[in-house]
Amino acid sequence: MSPSQPLISRVAADVLTGYYKRKRLTQEELSERSGIPLPTLQKKLKANAPITATDLVMLSRAIGVDPVEVMAEIMKDTEHEERLASEGIPTIANQARKKKPSEMTEEELDAFEGESAANTDPELGFDEPDAP
Repeated sequence: MSPSQPLISRVAADVLTGYYKRKRLTQEELSERSGIPLPTLQKKLKANAPITATDLVMLSRAIGVDPVEVMAEIMKDTEHEERLASEGIPTIANQARKKKPSEMTEEELDAFEGESAANTDPELGFDEPDAP
């Protein structure tokens, strides 16, 4: 998610993504049904481009949900995110996107040297060999 987009665009991207995934649609199907070119759709769903009111209606209809219902959920979630942010509570929407290893500098990669997989118990300080 791009923090450069307004919060409402980031929340709209999350809400629409949730809807199309629950309907078991692919981005290609959503692109075809909505008439939004796939590269543009992908930017919008990653919140790297704004979602306009027209986009919201087209995407909602392509997914098969009422645009008013989608907008109500977006507004509710945006208000919730704003309230949490004003209270200083970290939220998913205001977290910076983590870099992929391919996007990291040599110094950033070196900082991870010696760290191990997710089965490391921070209290023990070593890997748990029997952990899944």
